[in-house]
Amino acid sequence: MKKLSRILDAFGAEAPRMEAGLQGRLRCRARAADILQDAWLSLAELGSDATVENPQAYVRRTVRNAATDHLRKERRRAAIDQEVHGLLWDGADEMSPERIAIGREALTALEKALAEMPEQSRRVFLMNRFEGRTHRQIARELGVSETTVYYHIRRVLEHLSELRDSLAD
Repeated sequence: MKKLSRILDAFGAEAPRMEAGLQGRLRCRARAADILQDAWLSLAELGSDATVENPQAYVRRTVRNAATDHLRKERRRAAIDQEVHGLLWDGADEMSPERIAIGREALTALEKALAEMPEQSRRVFLMNRFEGRTHRQIARELGVSETTVYYHIRRVLEHLSELRDSLAD
């Protein structure tokens, strides 16, 4: 327990400086706090058998890694959002009877595709995309991890991209 205590003490000593650095990098106090919390949880899970020569450097590296992971997730989520936007709002062409019929057909296909998905995946997807809830909010409400939320959304998006490809043909 002594080694873990050294790491958590180092975290406490470094936290204000790391938070300021993260805020400067991310331009968001809440995201910086989330990253620090994720890093602390990661450090707290180490256990007492962790051997760390330099606790301060280890803590700083853990926070940098957490920030990098966070930024990767944000980029991936942005890419998914773009894909969904393209899937659901593909250009604003002039309304015509043909376009309306195609839209209705696509909507029916979308409803059918969503109905084919497992209930949990569909629920997570709708909470995120139509109710505007974050991965974290959904995870807390459903008692699952954010990774599980991400994979449910990904599963639905992959299914919908198959639908998009079939409609394009």
